[in-house]
Amino acid sequence: MRTLESRVPYTNTEMAHFYWEGSDKHGNPHEGALESPNQTEAREHLQQEGFFRVRFWKIQQSSLNKVLSNSEVTEFLLQLHRLLKSGVELDDAFSFAIQEQKDRVLCFLLCRARHDLRSGLSLNAALQRYQAFPSILGKMIEVAESSGKLTDVMGMLLEFYQFQETIIQEQKRLLNYPLVIFFIFISLSLGSIVFIVPMFKRMYVGLGEDLFWMTRLLMDLSDSLRFNPTGWILGTLLFTAIIYAVYRTMGWHWLLNLIPGGRHLQEKVRLLFYSRGMEIMLSTGVHLQEALVLAEEMLPRLLRRRISPVREAVDSGIPLHEAYAMVTFFSPMFVKLVALGESSGHLPSSFARIGMQNQESLKKILSWINTLIEPVLMIVIAAGILGFLLSMYLPLFRMAERF
Repeated sequence: MRTLESRVPYTNTEMAHFYWEGSDKHGNPHEGALESPNQTEAREHLQQEGFFRVRFWKIQQSSLNKVLSNSEVTEFLLQLHRLLKSGVELDDAFSFAIQEQKDRVLCFLLCRARHDLRSGLSLNAALQRYQAFPSILGKMIEVAESSGKLTDVMGMLLEFYQFQETIIQEQKRLLNYPLVIFFIFISLSLGSIVFIVPMFKRMYVGLGEDLFWMTRLLMDLSDSLRFNPTGWILGTLLFTAIIYAVYRTMGWHWLLNLIPGGRHLQEKVRLLFYSRGMEIMLSTGVHLQEALVLAEEMLPRLLRRRISPVREAVDSGIPLHEAYAMVTFFSPMFVKLVALGESSGHLPSSFARIGMQNQESLKKILSWINTLIEPVLMIVIAAGILGFLLSMYLPLFRMAERF
């Protein structure tokens, strides 16, 4: 299958980026990536090359500057590893992987990487040209290509990213239940305030300042929602925009901090990813200093600053376990196991042991949080319902006492 990729350098930001699919004069399907000032010129160019019935997807530059998500990398590795393991040539494996992709941005990147492979670049050089691919991916493939174990290393990388994806999905599932319950509770509460509270207000109109303070608060809120909906709508939109901005900046992980034990859970997850990353890199032959740099890149920016003294200390000649002991993020058991690995010469096995311990600890934390979430939510909901009932019926009981 012949495909076309533009010869225009990828770094030319004046050109628009397009992923295209079409067919030649024999009806054979083709796809590719190109840069062109606009879609009209791109179509004319492809027609001159003999491609017809072309569909275009414009790829934004901002999308190309983002690192691929864990799920996207996992899907790409799964397809590529499966094909290479079946004996398919690398060029054909890329073509099949592109055809199976639904994400047009990833299709564009794979087409560009395939073009680089056909131009004579190695796979790791092709991937490292684009910042969308994680650095650990390119570095480990570089080691694999030099050792002739590309398929085996692809399998290890796939297992690593699948493991990460499993943990990420577990964390997201922790958030699904409380978020759904929270939105249902808020919706029912707003409906009660807007439609039920006014009925009680007409009953208590004569009590004035004798009303229970929570009752007055609910009535004022009800009046505000009914008579000034524009202000509430604008406020809601502003609040949503703030939440979205925080989400874009910090991701969804900050929500876990609102759950009991969520912060401790995230620390365990990050330590687990770090230890598993070090294990797989060292076992495939990545140099220690390079492995430390790449393992740091898997962590959030603030945490990277905390553990950067480890890499700096190792660069200055300090043993690895002593460097880890300088950072409080790493537990004494972590430092002890690394020291054993250094003394025995089996450092990857030590990181594997650390990963297993953290994985067991993570399972316990997840089980504890899952057990705790439901009763905490029930207490919060019960407190809200109790407050509403007291606000609505306490004045009624006081009115009955007068008579």
